Amino acid sequence: MSYDAPLTRPVNIGSVSILPLLDAPVLMDPRHFLPAVAGEFIQEFGHEADERGLFRMSITCYLVRSAGRTVLIDTGIGPRRRPGFPVGGLASALDAVGLKPADIDLVVHTHLHIDHVGWNTVPGGDGSPSVYFPRAEFVVQEAEWEYWMAPQRLAVPENSHLRECVAPLAAEGRVRFVTDETPLDEHLVFVPTPGHTPGHVAIGIVDGPERGLIIGDASHHPAQLIHPDWSPAFDVDPVLAAQTRDALFERACTEGLTWVAGHWPYPGIGRLTRREGRRVYEPLA
Repeated sequence: MSYDAPLTRPVNIGSVSILPLLDAPVLMDPRHFLPAVAGEFIQEFGHEADERGLFRMSITCYLVRSAGRTVLIDTGIGPRRRPGFPVGGLASALDAVGLKPADIDLVVHTHLHIDHVGWNTVPGGDGSPSVYFPRAEFVVQEAEWEYWMAPQRLAVPENSHLRECVAPLAAEGRVRFVTDETPLDEHLVFVPTPGHTPGHVAIGIVDGPERGLIIGDASHHPAQLIHPDWSPAFDVDPVLAAQTRDALFERACTEGLTWVAGHWPYPGIGRLTRREGRRVYEPLA
């Protein structure tokens, strides 16, 4: 499958369907993203780089249909110009599969980083933020909200996305706060995966014997299968993030989970297995 080609047919886990929606392809410079181990990363995985030494990643959101509802997991980088990012294309991706913003019942955030909340709002006619999904309830872990929405973090100039894309949700009473392993319905449940951020979660999917996991930013690149201790600069707690990653990888291998990773090359869906004693990723064909 081409990196840029949209996947227009959903992947099914029992009665739950998952459709990846590419908000933006991105290129990763390991010297910025993994500064502590950039040399080792380039030495081991340099064959995957382009002529500039950059590596393909993606910002992918996931449209999940479960228990009669349409759920959007994370909302990408959004329509605003952000330093170091392309402008997001989630609106076009939704339109390409015949959906309007009003079709989304629930928006679920794995965490509140800039590339996961961007389409929560769009600039209105006067430039002020307007909630993009008019019917949706937004679900956020309480610990994540309390960490990022603290006054000292809201005031940081680099956190304009919190002021533009997150704070307006509370002002309109559109946020439901949850804790720990709260179920969203009979098939979807929050899975605490702290480290990248304090309240970071994955989304577990269960229907009968079939299992899946939408991992958010618990892992950013398949290289971490071999080196779970390679934490990106954005991990709030690199040691805990590495422990969380390693545990998720082992669980996915052992339980045969469908693995859904929004920053791995699009569409980021496959399985983790072992080959010659090493964990390997087998992407969706």
